[in-house]
Amino acid sequence: MPLFLGEKMVNVQQSTIVYVDDEAENLESFALHLEQDFNILTFTNPLEALEEIKGNEQIPLVLIDQVMPQISGLELASDIKDLNRFTTLIMLTGNATKELAIEAIRKNLFWEFLEKPVDFSSNRMKQLLYTGIQTHFLNKASHGFRKGAIELLANLIDDKDGHTHRHSYQVQAWALKIASKFKLTPHEMKVIEEGALLHDIGKISIPDDILKKPGRLTTLERKVIMSHPQRGGVLLESVQELKELAPIARCHHERPDGQGYPKGLTKDEIPLAACIVSVADFFEALNSKRPYKDPWPIEHIVEELLRVRGKQFTIPTVDALLEVLKDENLITQAAIEKIENTIQTAA
Repeated sequence: MPLFLGEKMVNVQQSTIVYVDDEAENLESFALHLEQDFNILTFTNPLEALEEIKGNEQIPLVLIDQVMPQISGLELASDIKDLNRFTTLIMLTGNATKELAIEAIRKNLFWEFLEKPVDFSSNRMKQLLYTGIQTHFLNKASHGFRKGAIELLANLIDDKDGHTHRHSYQVQAWALKIASKFKLTPHEMKVIEEGALLHDIGKISIPDDILKKPGRLTTLERKVIMSHPQRGGVLLESVQELKELAPIARCHHERPDGQGYPKGLTKDEIPLAACIVSVADFFEALNSKRPYKDPWPIEHIVEELLRVRGKQFTIPTVDALLEVLKDENLITQAAIEKIENTIQTAA
């Protein structure tokens, strides 16, 4: 059964389906009834299955038992989604509790739930697998179109602000590194990935003679510049497919001490994604060369981060960035402690 995606044809029957279940008789029944229609790989050990999936990008569909001795189906599903967010996952369980369903929905993991025992010989089962594979390829293609559109907007943003070559992409890279220090779901990481690229989209509506003005801004011009977060939030909210990114654009200049804009939010009122993008934006601006300045030395950036920690940026996001800088071998823990001591002594 071919699936046409633009000019590309995908043969669904050549796709590989993985089924993970610690009950061998379930795996045998699955393979017996469906191996004529699909390439089948079965595993009683979820960790062995994960290793296979890590090394094989041509697996669009995975069926997972929930109760297994090494790790749970939910844990395996989360690991698989970290490898490939487009893999279609189906859970098979004889213990379909309300708590399990809520957790799976919150993490946006499973496409379908099947309650055991399952009739693998039924036409309904075969059709479900075809549809699950098609869903994988359609989601992947849709993401390609979406990714292209978002990158086009990011290019327009960076071209609009002539001082910031690839600023949006650099902010995205740092934001994802910072976000990796938090326990975020794959979906939350995706929102940060896309929202970081579009955090300055409100600048598109700022007049060039203000945005690119080389000299000092007037009070009125500064107010116009400071309107870009609110403008960005409104722009993204006007597009149904992008409205989830609006809080990042609107809140990336808010501060935990309430001195930010546009709303003067404080502490927990600011979404975590916006806090992450905010500190990534600040670091990238200081760390990059501009026509009007050279990059700051990393020690000076860290000193400034520590001075405004808890005021301009939340404590957890600053700490996460410092961990990233240590991971990147840009600064040592000893150097950070020395800077902290200098700040405390001066105070």
